[in-house]
Amino acid sequence: MHSTKLMVGLSIAAISLGLPLARAQDQSPAYVRVTQADVKWSPLASMPKGSQIAVLYGNLAKPGLFTMQVRVPAHSKIPVHFNPDERIRTIISGTYYSAIGDKIDNSKLVAFPPGTISNVPPKVWQFAETRDEEVVFQITGVGPTGITYLNAEDDPRKAQ
Repeated sequence: MHSTKLMVGLSIAAISLGLPLARAQDQSPAYVRVTQADVKWSPLASMPKGSQIAVLYGNLAKPGLFTMQVRVPAHSKIPVHFNPDERIRTIISGTYYSAIGDKIDNSKLVAFPPGTISNVPPKVWQFAETRDEEVVFQITGVGPTGITYLNAEDDPRKAQ
């Protein structure tokens, strides 16, 4: 592993800033129902510029089940990274291109069209991109979650 890798919470800062949790108004604490009208999008600084996040369930910074949606703009590159948690990713719209490995090799990218469900194991180096369209995907996992970039200079938050 590269010595300049940087472990950062995908949402720890966002959660501490009060990122809204999308929930319907009239529900018991034991039952959560989220409709598209309930989804609140916020900027996601740990991903390419223009990316957004909506936390649908749970707290990404704490242990426990979570579900989030992520929007990634067209023509975005996500450098080599891993996430500390196992997760299930479902592509909602657009086609996501992703591959496993600690070096970017575009010949290894695999298309994940809408409806694709994939298991993303913890701490596996991967890279991804979007092409001519925005991509929205949903992730369910057990937190806390985060993102570690192989090279610290690839972290989009460095430019801010």
